[in-house]
Amino acid sequence: MKTCNGHNISLKSTSSLNKDILPVLSKRVAAAIEGAMIYGLEPLEEIRLRADKPLVMLNSCREWFIGRDGLPSSKPSGSFTVTQEDIKNSIEMMSENSVYAYQEEIKNGYITIRGGHRVGLTGRVVLDASGVKNIKDISGLNIRLSNQIFGCSSKVMGYIVKNASDIFNTLIISPPQCGKTTILRDIARNLSNGMPDTGFKGVKVAIVDERSELAACVKGIPQNDVGIRTDVLDGCPKNIGMKMMIRSMSPKVIITDEIGNEGDRQAVHSVLNAGVRIITTAHGYNISELKSRREVLMLVQDKVFERYIVLNDTNGPGSLAEVIDGTNMSVLTGVGTDAL
Repeated sequence: MKTCNGHNISLKSTSSLNKDILPVLSKRVAAAIEGAMIYGLEPLEEIRLRADKPLVMLNSCREWFIGRDGLPSSKPSGSFTVTQEDIKNSIEMMSENSVYAYQEEIKNGYITIRGGHRVGLTGRVVLDASGVKNIKDISGLNIRLSNQIFGCSSKVMGYIVKNASDIFNTLIISPPQCGKTTILRDIARNLSNGMPDTGFKGVKVAIVDERSELAACVKGIPQNDVGIRTDVLDGCPKNIGMKMMIRSMSPKVIITDEIGNEGDRQAVHSVLNAGVRIITTAHGYNISELKSRREVLMLVQDKVFERYIVLNDTNGPGSLAEVIDGTNMSVLTGVGTDAL
């Protein structure tokens, strides 16, 4: 466990690399990575395999290749090259020799492997009348190592919690790569486990995880820590999943990521009409930018949300830009300096 700005970070790097990732890569790729890691590339964030292209490893500082001598190199020329066979073998092991069992994930462009690590896929897309049916001839893998930052939502929890057992309906607004999913996961964990230091008691949390990013379920089991009172509906469209959770799991709060698709507004109103709270996110740099997204704009106009939390990367991912009271749209706190 490491720390970042005072927060505990569960970095699934060396241990997870050895336990979760290297065993599902082709032997020659796994051996090359294992040899290069001796020279200290921690913590890795991504490993990219592209057919007939150099193997690329990325950490928070830079990208690395593997030279002919097995050492990490900043130059792609003459470095270790991934083959199509490497990718084929890796996919077979990632899917436990049953690619068909992962078909629903694959057609969405990714699979999730043990440990909660997501593997993005590229290749030849097969279409049918309903859209993408499959991805065949897979030629690229992007392995994103799963990291959790415990406590990264501590700066915003005071604006979300109403009292010892209730919270405000909240929308988190953030551009891409600014930590909104990481913060949302930590919010779920705090609400589920409770926060003894503040007097907040743990409540039943329902996560509708359409893209398997929050809980990172594998065979239905969350690989990320989302709390002891949390139930997860994995791979389900948000507008369907929210209604299912209300009917079946009696949650106190529903948490989902990236609203804005058709039907989301109606589903959110169903949540509120059932007396359930909601915390969700939307892409954007500020509230004004949400006007370009019809479903989200209508929710804003409906005054659904009692809190708007805006993130940016001014001082690193997860910087708190402002918090706005949804009842009168007044600013509760201005541009800050806190980051993940």
